Amino acid sequence: MLIAMLVVDILALIILFFIKKKILEKKFNNIVQRIFTWFIIIILFLLGSINRIYMLMLFGLISILSFKEFLQFAYIKYDNELKLYNLTVNLIFYIGIYFKNIYILLILFVLVCLRFYKREFIIFAFFITSYLIGSISYIDNLDFIINYLILIELNDVYQYISGNILGKRKITPNISPNKTVEGLIGGIILTTLTAILLKYLVKINYQILFIPFIGLIGFIGDIFISYLKRRVNLKDSGTLLLGHGGILDRVDSLIFTAPIILLIFKL
Repeated sequence: MLIAMLVVDILALIILFFIKKKILEKKFNNIVQRIFTWFIIIILFLLGSINRIYMLMLFGLISILSFKEFLQFAYIKYDNELKLYNLTVNLIFYIGIYFKNIYILLILFVLVCLRFYKREFIIFAFFITSYLIGSISYIDNLDFIINYLILIELNDVYQYISGNILGKRKITPNISPNKTVEGLIGGIILTTLTAILLKYLVKINYQILFIPFIGLIGFIGDIFISYLKRRVNLKDSGTLLLGHGGILDRVDSLIFTAPIILLIFKL
């Protein structure tokens, strides 16, 4: 699946250069940046799919960078102390994930709560960026992780396309003005249809009954991060990913879907 996405990404870039003269320069550059960023993301997950340690390292990096971005939603300075805690907490967290030791994860969270009991938002940030986003890495079936991650990202794309073509009724005009009822429903329908096709054509073991729910929950994660950004007048959570914004802009749909995917795996 990742190889297929890589091929599509390269083909999209080639096609884009053929139609370059028909697109405004600013829009062309933005699309090139987005495609290039997707290329890097796919390569990273291809490396992550080699073995479980690489996958945990990748999610550890995502959690560390997401935590840094999350702090700005409460105007918290990312000082040297928080940098050290960020690295230490995530190192211990993913060691606990590797050994599937629930006690390590629980004790770690208690220690974080004790250390930052007067700074609740920092506890909240660790919970979101490590315990929720990182929960999917508890799964030791790497193909299972990759297959559902692809579906979550496709849901974002489908919602965007459906919203642009059919969108009329806004869902949260004061938080994310571009989100529409038609985009949400269209995304869920197309994601479900894609899962059905892949299940029967490529033999990917998707749990079809859960797919619409995953699409809806992914949308809620997107709105959640949009709300936090709106509170502090931010357009993007960061600038690390060219054309996309920050890490949280790319993994917002994973925040609440990751534990659900873990639950599906356990069923």
